[in-house]
Amino acid sequence: MAWSASAIFREWVAGPMLQSAGTSFTGLDSDTVKVSLHNNSITPDKDAAVGSTGFNTGQWSTTNEVVDATNWASGGRTLASKTFTTPSTGVAMFDAADLAGGGPVTLANVYGCFVYDDTITGGTVADQGVCYNYFGGSQSVTAGTFTIVFNSNGIARFTV
Repeated sequence: MAWSASAIFREWVAGPMLQSAGTSFTGLDSDTVKVSLHNNSITPDKDAAVGSTGFNTGQWSTTNEVVDATNWASGGRTLASKTFTTPSTGVAMFDAADLAGGGPVTLANVYGCFVYDDTITGGTVADQGVCYNYFGGSQSVTAGTFTIVFNSNGIARFTV
């Protein structure tokens, strides 16, 4: 089975989000958060063990990453204008500015993105994943700018 939905990693909520000691996590709004692009050769799992939720581990290995050597390099692009808000009663949301490549690229078979905290260097896994977002099918661009337009409900949204 391949991509079919977007989800927040259970281990993200159980670990860094709750300020696990030794991870170097300081907060999504202050840490470097990156987004990598991935093909359909993976089966994302929100319940994966923590050791399989980091960039270049488990499903998120660079062999499943879709890259351009210059304008969407391996490891992804860094999010800007990050916010963590409470837009309504019982809801918390992480969001950022839409993310565009650094210039013209040709990318094909991009099915989704992996959002991870690049500041995390300790704990069980480095570069721990926050969530993954499914694009609804294959996306591509030829000699243009690949842009992720994030949902108005945020990159990751929690109902408590």
